[in-house]
Amino acid sequence: MKTTMNTIYTTLALVKIDSWRLVLLLATAISLIGYPNPANAATINVAVGVRWGPWRFFSPPSVTIHPGDQVKWTWASSGHSTTSVSPGPVVNGIWDSGVRNEGATFTHTFNSVGTFYYLCTQDHGAYFPEAGQVIVTPPTGPPTVTTNPAAFIASFSAMLKGSLNPDGLSTTFHFQYGTTTSYGLTTAPQTQTGDTSLNVSAGISSLTANTTYHFRIAASNSAGTTYGTDRTLTTLTMTGPPVVTTKPATDVSAPLATLNGKLDPHGLSTTVYFQYGTTTSYGSRTPNQIKTGNNYQNVLASISDLTAGTTYHFRIVATNSAGTRVGGDRTFTTP
Repeated sequence: MKTTMNTIYTTLALVKIDSWRLVLLLATAISLIGYPNPANAATINVAVGVRWGPWRFFSPPSVTIHPGDQVKWTWASSGHSTTSVSPGPVVNGIWDSGVRNEGATFTHTFNSVGTFYYLCTQDHGAYFPEAGQVIVTPPTGPPTVTTNPAAFIASFSAMLKGSLNPDGLSTTFHFQYGTTTSYGLTTAPQTQTGDTSLNVSAGISSLTANTTYHFRIAASNSAGTTYGTDRTLTTLTMTGPPVVTTKPATDVSAPLATLNGKLDPHGLSTTVYFQYGTTTSYGSRTPNQIKTGNNYQNVLASISDLTAGTTYHFRIVATNSAGTRVGGDRTFTTP
């Protein structure tokens, strides 16, 4: 006995999602011939109410797009709708064209990743419901990279930095570096995934003091390889004034806090401490610490007797035989 559309809708409301997908698979197989894959288009065209024997279909019934793309439905016959539903199916209100006639169009833009189901709300007396789906996937393609300025440049070491968007594919990246644009040296490969821009970095060592180096980021995935622009850094001389950076305070409470900084002694024995107080005149300081070497080191100092609900200023200060350097002012507020 021929199953009516109302009976199918009643059945669909009781079955699991996999059964509903089976309807879509059958419809896809029927309408596969003669319809190109539109997955890479910004606007995807879908016909509404296409006749195949006693059935009516969305054609193609399943499309794959990326966030920001839109689907444009065009009515091939009258008395149909495109109405978004959740598995069941249950109308969910994401979009609803209403019932329209031949030649009408309706467009919806998809901004989020996911699978979106829809159907025609009208009973056309066919064996299967007029149903479709839109699959929205992250975009994929060659990685996008930017070479950023190097950081923590010392006499024999530096931190190379860049940004990377894997563009939805597993991506391997590294930095190339050397004293010319032929580079010749590379950092160890690292792997990232996702479809947003990420900050990436790699430390390099065994450099020559007072020397200019070229560097760039390189990244590869299954869609291709891209290179960042060339940048340069110049290592510090063998010895010189200390290099310091004030870092954010941690473990802040009342009455305690930990002050943090970075220091490169620059090849000379260096005395380092923090100044702190409720104004930029500071007024208090931590005990001296002695550091040596030609690399950046973490420096920290604990302070106490702080007042609750108070903002404090602080900075790192370092001195060696070549000079004195102070870090920028930072603040923290006790709870």
